[in-house]
Amino acid sequence: MFEPGTFEYGLKTGDLSEQDIIKIFKKANSRIAREIKDSRIPRGLNMKKYTGPFGRSTPDAKPPEYDHIYWFRHRVSNLFLELYPNREKNGRLKFSDEEIIWNLYVSLLSDYPNKLSEDDPIQEFGIRVMQELFQTLPCEKVLIKKYTPGENRL
Repeated sequence: MFEPGTFEYGLKTGDLSEQDIIKIFKKANSRIAREIKDSRIPRGLNMKKYTGPFGRSTPDAKPPEYDHIYWFRHRVSNLFLELYPNREKNGRLKFSDEEIIWNLYVSLLSDYPNKLSEDDPIQEFGIRVMQELFQTLPCEKVLIKKYTPGENRL
């Protein structure tokens, strides 16, 4: 289901609370980190909550106005996630579907970090976290965009 690349998903979370969503992200990460049992992957999720200012997706785009966004990543991992609201503070929607409450930007690298041996599972981490996350997140997930290499974000 998941492959290396860069993707944008819309999450139709309904009334699922923000705190519950974050708990699901953390739980998916820690479960896969425990299963892989690699000291290079911390069991705790490196999550940062940013309050801005936020950059533009392209030079001519208006800068987004969010209360906050979340970044999830590890120093030694092939996975980067950005979770942000679909509706900005000013009411503007990023994606036109009003049922989308959160957007999830996903970047999965193919050959990072380097394997220590042929059977080293380190490069499976990101894909397995995404599979776990999408299995346990109780909402509809909509693929909005699969980016081609070098393509600007929407």
